[in-house]
Amino acid sequence: MVLGAALFGLGPPPQSSIWAVPGAVVSKGSAVTIFCRVPPGVTTVCLARLPPRTVWYDGTTQGAQEVFEFSLQNITQSKAGVYFCAYFNGSQWSRNSKNLELVMTGVYNEKPFLTADPGPQGISERNVTLLCHTHPSLDIFILCRGGNASFPQGCSRQDHGTFLISPGSPGHRRTYRCFGSHKHSSYLWSLPSDPLELSITESSTLDCRLENHIRLILAIVILLCLGSLLLDACNSRGSP
Repeated sequence: MVLGAALFGLGPPPQSSIWAVPGAVVSKGSAVTIFCRVPPGVTTVCLARLPPRTVWYDGTTQGAQEVFEFSLQNITQSKAGVYFCAYFNGSQWSRNSKNLELVMTGVYNEKPFLTADPGPQGISERNVTLLCHTHPSLDIFILCRGGNASFPQGCSRQDHGTFLISPGSPGHRRTYRCFGSHKHSSYLWSLPSDPLELSITESSTLDCRLENHIRLILAIVILLCLGSLLLDACNSRGSP
């Protein structure tokens, strides 16, 4: 819902932008700073957290300020959720910014563990299955790529613990972690699993290509044999 109303039928000012540092996935008790970027000349900026209980954080300009900081200290469960920015340009409110989903980890003490099938070392270019094992009471599984998880871009969330991924090109290494959560409190996550590093080696890629070449050659040989047998059969029928 856009804050305020446009005057005289004119559309609202453009959206502000929003982001969090060090990221949108933070551990319990840590601090995070949410930034809102607005056009020049803005007089008031609001940061809001959506229901179940809407909370407002007001900011005022200091000179020609275009980026506003909102520091949230000692992150607790009540501070996790969906945030957005809006600003007042002296005559009307802007549209709300895109939503920022702020997630807190470490809510549940059960630490999941992450495994790969096949194993994490020397995998090929084929898809790999990652299995996130969590406490039975947790019904949401989250897989994040990279050391500093950025949600939702760097994470996948689903209702089962099997994730099918593509490991990437030869020589690349990727690190994954998984979390558990509840459907009714999806912004509160468990402790992270230990990191699992996947690497794809050049040798495994060559093995995969060699295997494909062998299959192709065998297919050609079989086709040639079938063609030869068919030709012999035709010649036999045509003989007096």
